[in-house]
Amino acid sequence: MMFGMKRRVKFGIDALDEMLGGGLIKGRVYILSGDTGAGKTLLVFRYLMEGLINEEDCLYIAVDKFPSSILNYIMLNFGWNMSDLHVMDAVPSHRLYTTAPSVHDITAKGAIVSASQIDEKSVERGELTVESIIIKISRQLQNVKYSRIVMDSLTTFKKFGAGDEKEKQAVQKLFRFLADTGATSIITVGDPHQMDLRAERILASGHIHIHKKQIVEKGIPRTERYIQVLKMRGSSFDPYPHRYLITKYGVTVEREKMPFEILTS
Repeated sequence: MMFGMKRRVKFGIDALDEMLGGGLIKGRVYILSGDTGAGKTLLVFRYLMEGLINEEDCLYIAVDKFPSSILNYIMLNFGWNMSDLHVMDAVPSHRLYTTAPSVHDITAKGAIVSASQIDEKSVERGELTVESIIIKISRQLQNVKYSRIVMDSLTTFKKFGAGDEKEKQAVQKLFRFLADTGATSIITVGDPHQMDLRAERILASGHIHIHKKQIVEKGIPRTERYIQVLKMRGSSFDPYPHRYLITKYGVTVEREKMPFEILTS
């Protein structure tokens, strides 16, 4: 290996890894943005699946989706074996999931509260804040050193934080904490055109965005998706949009570069 060459962590999707200059840089924190239904969660599960294939310890933190539903959907529809995936269920609900087979469950049940209200007692009760998740991951790290971490998603925190300065400080703390774990982490967020992601874009080492377009041809509507690397700190990357496809096998990215105009046409 050449001196100074950065170790890459791959998605296992050849065209996307090429767009990223070989993959994500190990140990850094990235954001993946996109509108609802763009395919963010499916892409991060493909990222986690690649880690499991390589026998890595991987953690999925579910904030606004019931993990049982998404895990069952992925395993049943695509045949991916996610049984060794570690899951932190941070969905703000009393409902427990029991249908996902062989999933290591780290629960974080409870109501969403302002980040400024956090204390050790509320952590024990399971209330959902950035700080409570940090504490819970810290405890789990005493037993497991994760190679890949996904938090899906940060949007819920931003909606409840309403731009509060303490909430912004908590988000900054989350990025710093994830970087300190040594894991290569991805945080999913909403569409940057619909919410303020300036802080996240500054804090993240890279930003991948999935565009979703509704097309009508001969009166028949359909969805087109394009994936684009908007930022990749410390590495060259392909900034052009590429077609992003959801198939019966999972997700794939086409190698052909599309013109930037395709996103606004």
